[in-house]
Amino acid sequence: MREDYQQLVDEITATLGAPATLENRDFALIAFGAQDSDDAEEPALDPVRTRSILQRRSTAAVRAWFEAFGIARAQAPLRIPPDPGAGVFMGRICLPVRHRGVVHGYVWLLDDGHLSDLELGGPATPPDPRLVRAMETTARIGALLAAEARAGEELGELLRELLTGPPRHP
Repeated sequence: MREDYQQLVDEITATLGAPATLENRDFALIAFGAQDSDDAEEPALDPVRTRSILQRRSTAAVRAWFEAFGIARAQAPLRIPPDPGAGVFMGRICLPVRHRGVVHGYVWLLDDGHLSDLELGGPATPPDPRLVRAMETTARIGALLAAEARAGEELGELLRELLTGPPRHP
């Protein structure tokens, strides 16, 4: 199933032309898109993304910082500004990964400035069509994560029944 996530993240990266990272709702890394930097003076990665990829999860401080922007309640993409003091050298666009109203994770898009014209949409303006496609892909990710969570719950229930159920007599 991890290959499915990687393919979907690569699809979002290609659609928007920005490196994407997929984390579950606990900020554990699931998949990430490739990132290139043509500018030798600009860092290829900011420390938050590097740490997330190398440690396969974000720190509690990073999680709290991003959650302060309301990502857990977001129904639509959000722009998160850079904060060099926190090691966030590039802004981000957060695509909440939802299924049936429940947040299951987040797709993070690095914005080195080239996504500044990407219209997220609002009451008076529609979202950029590329973003609509990316959100459709995000919905597919949400369905996969929800199915994985259900399968884990069902397995847990079966195991609990096996361990705590009445003894069977032959």
